[in-house]
Formats: sequence, structure tokens, C-alpha cells
Amino acid sequence: MNWKNIKLIFIKELVGTVRDKRTIIAMIIIPLIFYPILFMGIGYFNQMGNEKSEEAISKIIITGAEFSPPLLKYFQNNPKIEILSMQNNPLLKLQKGEIQLILIVPSDFKDRIEEGESGPLILKYDATETKSRIAQKRINQAIAEYEKEIISQRLSMMHLKEEFIRPLILQTENVASPQKVTGSLLGVLLPYLIVILIFVGAMHTAVDITAGEKERGTITTLLVSQINRLEIVLGKCFAVMLISFISMVLGLIGLTLAFLSGTSIMGGIEGVEFGISFSTIFLLFLVLLPLVGLASAVLIMVGIFARNIKEASSYITPIYMLTIFLGVISISQGIELSGKMFLVPVLNSSFVFKEILMGKIYWSHIITTFSANMVIATLALLGATRLFTKEEVLFRS
Repeated sequence: MNWKNIKLIFIKELVGTVRDKRTIIAMIIIPLIFYPILFMGIGYFNQMGNEKSEEAISKIIITGAEFSPPLLKYFQNNPKIEILSMQNNPLLKLQKGEIQLILIVPSDFKDRIEEGESGPLILKYDATETKSRIAQKRINQAIAEYEKEIISQRLSMMHLKEEFIRPLILQTENVASPQKVTGSLLGVLLPYLIVILIFVGAMHTAVDITAGEKERGTITTLLVSQINRLEIVLGKCFAVMLISFISMVLGLIGLTLAFLSGTSIMGGIEGVEFGISFSTIFLLFLVLLPLVGLASAVLIMVGIFARNIKEASSYITPIYMLTIFLGVISISQGIELSGKMFLVPVLNSSFVFKEILMGKIYWSHIITTFSANMVIATLALLGATRLFTKEEVLFRS
């Protein structure tokens, strides 16, 4: 095996890929421009909608308001609450969104409160409507204030202090460092994004330099050269790996710009210290390298087997869907891998990424994941090389 030949193929594929306008769009324009605009746009309109809902007046109807004048005063003191007069079929108006809430006060409410008993209240709202949920929150706050006043009056009548009904004072302290909190936040979504970005970055290039060359007829130039088939496959695979890695990095940069902005879909990330140690970066790279190689090798093999770009795309689609499925599992809270599950490609990398970001270093998991992905990537490369030696595969129509 001659590394000069591999380097020659690598540079040749890299230059050809960079010259393709579609690659520039996929690698630079979409990650660095489209991603931030998309997420900031969603975040802006989401934030604008929430602010509009918070500023809106909550229109409510109270049935039996005359049975609790003190409670009514708490509602009237809130400028965001508008009490409408009793109307026909208020439940239908609530369902249509004409009002946001209905509060029913029983006729014996006042008597029960004065006798030291509990007074039932019935609150009806539409949980699917933002304005109705906000109205429910405002009413609950007013009721809580009224309840606090009643408790204070009852304790005063019994010559008791408020501490009598609150014998315990619980103080909680979060001992997690800001770095660990950051790792916990990143560990939820980042592993999934990394996996998706790796495959997305590799797909176009892998298909174009394999099935695309077969379709254009330029692959025969390589086949008549003195470079053996393994060197050709390795050169192509390394080119796809580099393109995939760069695409992933640029994608993460674009998403970071979106998430860090004040108008992002997450509302900005405040009070969190961003900083990853060199050892963490090294471990992430250790897990990342075989995953990039695995994705590139599998896609190269599929591209060589396919007759043309269209057929290659149809083969890659289920692989991509399976990748998304395995990545989604890593997002699920409370799920942990153990034992042989770390032999499953993509799934193992996602969970190891999460562990590393959260500061949990399990060398057995890292070594198992690294080894499993390297073995599968090697097998895929050997499979691609074997297919590349078969002319019935390369020239079938």
C-alpha cells in the first residue's frame, strides 16, 4: 500500500468536492447562515408570541361571585384580569376562546370559610390555549394570596404564629459546578446533533465521488491507473471523513451562534459557563474519529454498490433514518446503556459523548465504543474495496 497514491486520490477528491457549488452551500452557507437564521427566527417569533400573550388581558367569568366578596377584590386589584358579567353558555365561549377562564364559587363558600372549613372552588380553563393557561396562572396567584390571608386570620384568632403550620425550613444547595451544569445541558442534545451532522456532511460527498463518478463515466480513469483499489477506496474515504468533520464543526458553530443569541429558540443561555478542558476535547475526538470513519466507510460502500446517484440516495435513506432513530434514543432521559449495548454503532457514541460532556469518564465504555466502531468501519472499507474490484458492480446498468 502506497501512501503517496492515497494522498493523491485524497487531494484529487478534495479539490473536486470543494469546486462543487453544492458542497459550498451544504458545508458553509447552510451551517453558518441558514442554521442561525432559522433558530433565531423561530426563537424571535416564539418570544414575541409569549410576550403578546403575557400582555393580553385575561377575560374571565365568575359564577357565584356574590358568595365571596373578599376573593373578588383580589381579582379586581389585578389589572391583567377583566371580570365579565354572567352570560349564557359560558362554557361554549371558553371553548371558542372568547373568554379564557370560568371560576365557579359555591353558594356555601362564604359560610364554610367563616366556620373555619375549606371552601371548594371550581376552575375551568383550556389547557391547549396559551392565553387560557396564563389566565389560570393569574387566578391561581390571586387565590393563593387570598388563602394566605385566611390562614393568617385563623392563626391570629388562635394566637398562633405562622411557624406553627410550617415547622420545617428546607434549604437546598446545588453542589454541581457551572462546568458540570453546562455539560449536563450540552449532553442532552449535542450528541444527537453531532451524529446527525456527521452523516449529513458525509452523504453528498460520498455519493458524488462514487455513484456520481460511475454515472458520469469518469471512474474508468481511476481504474486504468496503477493505483490499486484499496488505495483508491482509502483516498476517497479520507476525503469524505475530512468533509464530514468540517461540516460537523461548522454546523455546531452555526447552532452555537443561534443558541447563544438572546432571541434563540431556547431564549438564550444565561448564567452558564462555557468551557471544555483539553482532556475532554481529546476524549471527544477519540470517540468522534472512528464514528466519522464508520459513517464515511459505510456511505462509500453504498455509493460503490449503487448504479447511480438516485439509487444510492434510495439506499442511504433508510441508513439515515436508522441513524436518527439511534440518535433520538440518546436524548431520552433516564436511559443508560450497559454491557453489550456499547457495541451498537452510533448509539454507543451518542451515550459516550453524553457521559464525557457530563464529566463521567468510563474507560470501559470509551474503549468498547472506539474498538467496535473501528472494527465496523474497517469491515465496511474492506467491503467497499471488494466491491470496487468487481467490474460487474462498477459497470452494471
